[in-house]
Amino acid sequence: MDGPLSDDRTIARAFVSGDFSAQTAAGVTLEQCRVADAQFTGASLDRLRLTDVVVERSDLSGADVDQANLLRVEFRDCRMSGALFTRARLGEVSITRCRLDGASFRMSEARSVAFDADDLRSVDFYASKLVDTRIFDCDLTGAEFSKASAPGLRLHGSTLYDVKGSDSLSGAVIESSQVLAVALGVLSALRIEVDDDREGTAG
Repeated sequence: MDGPLSDDRTIARAFVSGDFSAQTAAGVTLEQCRVADAQFTGASLDRLRLTDVVVERSDLSGADVDQANLLRVEFRDCRMSGALFTRARLGEVSITRCRLDGASFRMSEARSVAFDADDLRSVDFYASKLVDTRIFDCDLTGAEFSKASAPGLRLHGSTLYDVKGSDSLSGAVIESSQVLAVALGVLSALRIEVDDDREGTAG
């Protein structure tokens, strides 16, 4: 694929590579494509639509893909720090060994999505719907789940310390080694203080 991105452009059955950093286009569609070693740093791609696409070793740091629609997409070894997937719809998506620290999935809807071995520190899932989604062996330190809906969410092997909105994870499944981290988050959300001083003596 050659040339800059443009509004409502459809790209099908193509190999996509190159530097598209800081480009702005709305309604771009990729179908049955392979994207590799591409740069989308700081790009603004509202309503991006990916169907049957593999994205490898590419940089989407700071990219804004508000209201994206991703169906049967694989991201592998990508950098997506600070990327904005706000109000996105994701179905049958896998994200493996990617860096998503500070990324936002606010108000997104994910169904059958798999995060595997990703850096998800401070990722934002505020008010998102995570249905039958798994987040395995990821670093979720400082992640935001307030007002999220997470039926069937599985979090095995992931780091859950300092997670915000733990009380919104009703229906999620964790393993025994994660109980303490989740419990601390729930206590914090409920403003329950742990204090061994029975009398509550002021210090």
